[in-house]
Amino acid sequence: MVFVRVLTTSVVVALLWVVTRSIRRLFFHRLSHIPGPRLAALTWWYEFHYNVVLPGKYIFKIQELHREYGPILRITPEEVHINDVGFLDTVYAGLRDKYEYPLKALRVPGGVGATADAKLHKLRREALVPFFSKRNVLSLQHLIAEKVDQLSEIIAKHAIEASQINLSDLFFAFSNDQLGMMVKAGEVRPKKKPSTESLPPQERTLTRLEQEGALLALAGTESPALSLGIIFYHLLANPSILNRLRTEIETVPTHASWPQLEKLPYLMAVIEEGNRLSFGVTARIGRRAHEELVFTPSSYATTPGTGVSYKIPARTPLSISTLSAHTAQSVFPDPFTIDPERWLGEAGRKRKRFQMAFTKGSRNCLGIELANAELCLVIAALVRSFEMTLLDTDARDVSFEHDYQIAMPNIGSKGVRVTVI
Repeated sequence: MVFVRVLTTSVVVALLWVVTRSIRRLFFHRLSHIPGPRLAALTWWYEFHYNVVLPGKYIFKIQELHREYGPILRITPEEVHINDVGFLDTVYAGLRDKYEYPLKALRVPGGVGATADAKLHKLRREALVPFFSKRNVLSLQHLIAEKVDQLSEIIAKHAIEASQINLSDLFFAFSNDQLGMMVKAGEVRPKKKPSTESLPPQERTLTRLEQEGALLALAGTESPALSLGIIFYHLLANPSILNRLRTEIETVPTHASWPQLEKLPYLMAVIEEGNRLSFGVTARIGRRAHEELVFTPSSYATTPGTGVSYKIPARTPLSISTLSAHTAQSVFPDPFTIDPERWLGEAGRKRKRFQMAFTKGSRNCLGIELANAELCLVIAALVRSFEMTLLDTDARDVSFEHDYQIAMPNIGSKGVRVTVI
């Protein structure tokens, strides 16, 4: 009898707690004035359904909800998402802390990219910046070129054998080799003191540095490889773009340097468009502002509800996903169609402020210069040297279907497969 009473009391208390918490989240929470589905405001299980059960689909559901609720949306009990690229600079400006919740999934809290606190992030980043600077990447350009030559040799071998090539796998291996090459280069150049000497002792522990390395390896391989695969799919699927690019590349020497290639406007436009369609880090890694923000929809907001301002309390996790930024109709008309020309001229220069493939602000990607060097040298070498055709590959093999921190195609995709003709 006593057990029944205790059980009944426990159930009643639990129900009261759930009801009380639900009422608070819906009507008395600091974000209760932000539009969005009530279920998303009540519980994280709403996100769980779209990201785990479906899986990796919540980012697309968020876009659908924006069309219903407007450019500002409460997507979890604690988080807000904006679908207005006019607010990008506000969200990613200055020293912003990251939202801790999604960073836990990376399981590498010691990595600079997974560091939530802005001051600690700055400390960790400053130790790495010289290693990834443009000057340092330029000094290693000959090593990158060696790996590009190896890549070309592998493709040439397949051409002789008339065998299928999986470019997606090749590009992943190439990017992985590049990272290993940079590490090895650092080991054999002892003239400078290790950059980690600027860090306090607690930041130089083996565990912390292992986590730093793991995250750098992940970021340094997946992203460039994905961009290269997407770029080459679209080049081979659009001969007019490929022919124009090849004509431009043939205006420079066969072994043109990275700085020479950077001066080719159409090549750089192709790279910008490839990065846009690869979406960079697709996960919502929200920023926390220390001050209250006010969101008023800009002229870039194409969803309903424009004209109404919303106060966003300090420390609210706030994000604009790369999917939102890179498919904004007001900036990128017909956003899922490849169009390098959108990056040419003055209009193209202005669009660069909306490029989020390497994120923005003080937390932008450390490896942006290395990635640009890799993309320039690989694209120039392969476009100049090989005639390829797609084999059993279509848009479904590269289109963004699942959000797994990066844009992933259909689970059954076998990558970009080609033959050399």
